Amino acid sequence: RDHMRWTREQLEIEANGVGDNPIFLPDDGVVLTGANFQGTPVSMPLDTLGGAVTMICVLSERRMNRLTNPALSAGLPAFLTKGAGMFSGMMLSQYTADMQIVEQKILSTPAFTQSIPAAADQEDFVSMGMNSALKTRSILDNAFGVLGIELMAAAQGLDFRDFEPGRGTRAAHAEIRRHVEFLDVDRPLHTDHNAMKKAVAHLEILRAVEEEVGELATY
Repeated sequence: RDHMRWTREQLEIEANGVGDNPIFLPDDGVVLTGANFQGTPVSMPLDTLGGAVTMICVLSERRMNRLTNPALSAGLPAFLTKGAGMFSGMMLSQYTADMQIVEQKILSTPAFTQSIPAAADQEDFVSMGMNSALKTRSILDNAFGVLGIELMAAAQGLDFRDFEPGRGTRAAHAEIRRHVEFLDVDRPLHTDHNAMKKAVAHLEILRAVEEEVGELATY
């Protein structure tokens, strides 16, 4: 949350600042050409945000691993399926999450340090902010998918537990089940993955929980 706050603050400062070139002062009829702009205050926060989101997804996948690994799940069946050995259950979903996280880790390499001088060395340091923005957008897009898969696994695990969860957890479970069904026997899960990715991206699960327990602190 701190990284999200800081990124937003930095981008808003730059959006409202006067460090670009040229600067127009319409009331005075003045145009100041200084070429003193510097894009790093935009690219650095975006790169840092991408790294923070990637770490969130690494933690998400590790939580999912604890749900699917019978040595760590405190009694849940292997890969969250009643037919372990016969069915794959959520095993392949973990592969999908892992693939996206590897891509996120690759994209987390900072762009703001990759300066290539341009314009006959007039622009002797280039912050590569567009690269930062594009790859951070890809990291965020993958994050919706990774978190969606974890939530699928969490709902599946709850269905194997014989206890009554709290109000917020019940609301989250009900919303997840509105998008994906319990995995009884193996089926192609790409449709489920896409449905959960969309639900996470559109904050549908968060809203369902907040309707039940009140507003949650985000950032």
